[in-house]
Formats: sequence, C-alpha cells, structure tokens
Amino acid sequence: MNKIINILKMMLLITATPILFGSSCNKDGSKPCRNAPYSFDVTSEFSPQKEIYNVGDTIFLTSSFPKNLTSQISNQQVDYSNSLGVGGSISTSILDTANKQVQYALDKFTVFDLKGSSSQSQNQNIMNAGKNVLFFESNNSYELKIGFILKQKGLYMLGMNNLGSQGLRGKDCTNAGFNMTVTNINKNLQLFQYALSYPADAMLAKSIFCFRVQ
Repeated sequence: MNKIINILKMMLLITATPILFGSSCNKDGSKPCRNAPYSFDVTSEFSPQKEIYNVGDTIFLTSSFPKNLTSQISNQQVDYSNSLGVGGSISTSILDTANKQVQYALDKFTVFDLKGSSSQSQNQNIMNAGKNVLFFESNNSYELKIGFILKQKGLYMLGMNNLGSQGLRGKDCTNAGFNMTVTNINKNLQLFQYALSYPADAMLAKSIFCFRVQ
C-alpha cells in the first residue's frame, strides 16, 4: 500500500495537534490525562457536492457542532465550553493514475479561511500534505469553514481528519478526541479505486472526498 496512504491513516488517528498545546502552568491552562476522558462524534462536509469541477472552482469544507456533546466513552452529556482550542488537519492529495500512488498536493490549491483558521505544517517532510485547522468557538458551537480554489487538472482527494483538544480552560483532565466523519452523500470513491487499483478501506472512506478537476 502507498506510504502516503499509511501516513494519512495515521493522521486520522491523531486526536491533538501541536497548535492546541497550551501551558498548564497557569490558571487558564489544563493538564491533560494520558487517556482522554472524552470522545465525541462530529461531522463535516465538502461542497458543492460534485464529481467534476473546473480549474478556478472553489470547494468548501464546512464543519459545525454544538458545545453540548455526548461522550462516546461514558454516554454522558458534556458541556465542552471554553476550551483551549479544538483542531486537527485537512489532508490534500493528488491521485497519480500513472504510478498508482498518492502524492501530497497542497500546492495545487489556494486555501483561504472563512471561519476558524488554518496554518501550514512547519515539518519540511509534510509541508505539502495539507493544513492544520483550528475551529472558531462561538456562543453555542465550534465552527470551521475553509475554501479550496482548484488550480490544476487532475484527480484529487481531500480528507478531514480526527480532531483533538488539550482541554477546558482551568480544568485538568478534560482533554478530548473528536471522531470525524465526512457526510457527503457521494464521496466519489470510485475515483480512488480507478487511480490506485484498490478500494479505500472503511477508515479512510469515512473521512475523504474524491473529485476530478478538468
């Protein structure tokens, strides 16, 4: 299996990113537990939902979920307000049909923020892999909206990976993982199989959206 696919799967399992790690040495910090006490299910969507786009079109990634969530660990309602931040990463890949492999492709998009914020990894090995994202915390929800302007023809795959939070401000052992599912009705997974000659497995399929740019 392509090495980048394995890396993408590892990214799906990440429940915290460096941009979220704040100091626990002050009253507004939060000392995390080794095993996150909370795990929440959240969703996102890529739109407009099509299989074929044109160069210059824009695809939007939108995700929003309430602060009151049900933890999948305890089945209890949790008010996850006033966090140190909820964030994760969006992966950007091109499906190379000639070599039957996946390649990083952030440089094939112009990315802009509409709600929340995004930043590029400082790791030289994965700078072209995608964007780190941080959700905007409103009065009642966490919100993210990112635009991707398509710059070049090809087959592509965008992935919204699992999220994480260091915890709630001033409250230790409140770190959380957020299990992300992309809810697009048609994720065009046949393009993945066409390009690589094998289907996306369940772990990958729940979090990706494939499309063609002409």
